Amino acid sequence: MKSITIDECHQLLLSIAVEFDKICIKHRIPYYMLGGTMLGAVRHNGFIPWDDDMDFGVPRSFYNRLIQALSNELPSHLRVLTRENNEFAEFNYIKIDDTRTRLSDVWYDGKMALGIHIDIFPLDDGTKWPVCTYPFASYIAFLLRIKDYLAISPKKRKGFKKIIACALRCLFPLKTVWLLRFIAWCIQVFTAKYSKFYINYYGHWHTKEVVRKTIFGIPKVYDFAGHSFLGINNANSYLKKLYGNYMKLPPKKKRLVHVAEMYYDDSTENQIFPFH
Repeated sequence: MKSITIDECHQLLLSIAVEFDKICIKHRIPYYMLGGTMLGAVRHNGFIPWDDDMDFGVPRSFYNRLIQALSNELPSHLRVLTRENNEFAEFNYIKIDDTRTRLSDVWYDGKMALGIHIDIFPLDDGTKWPVCTYPFASYIAFLLRIKDYLAISPKKRKGFKKIIACALRCLFPLKTVWLLRFIAWCIQVFTAKYSKFYINYYGHWHTKEVVRKTIFGIPKVYDFAGHSFLGINNANSYLKKLYGNYMKLPPKKKRLVHVAEMYYDDSTENQIFPFH
């Protein structure tokens, strides 16, 4: 196995994102860059230099159509992963990974080999009662935190977090997939059509991911590392909500790659990077 550099990772991510973009455009499925990907587009005209993933969002009303199109039309080396098509997928959103690569990611606890990938999150509407939108988002974030503790073996944790993980496994002796199904059911039951908000319940920023639809607006084209992808129309308001002074770089100690190691099989190396 040979390691993949961060620059090579970026090229692989771009190749996945380009295929995703093609399929969305073909099927008239709106999407937006989210989180660090949107930040990278604005602040760096491409990747945040130390970032090793890409995040996108698609309105829930287009989500099932997207899964079907991706499953039928992606190149053979790309795989669509959802909770419905993989028993080890411990998430309620879409991952598209490059099966020629692997990540040394403890998140899946050795149950599922995962390659370099992009994440595509459903953008859900707010609740039927607008005053409950933020409290409900907090409730879902709490359930997801429990899910995270149940998903990762306590052996992978240290100190107080290890104690919490052991306690939760005793209190909630259930499969992670059951909790994920319950979370999805809650969102479906309490979501209102024609809400003023989009919510990325599965995003990193919890209640900050409750954003007015007027901020998302009509998807806007942004330059991204020599390619064009769609993003949030009012990116300034969105990024301020998530990051505050988003144009200021974080301190060096926080400029971290998420995954410990990325690598590919020697047998596929020349197929992926013929310039070696």
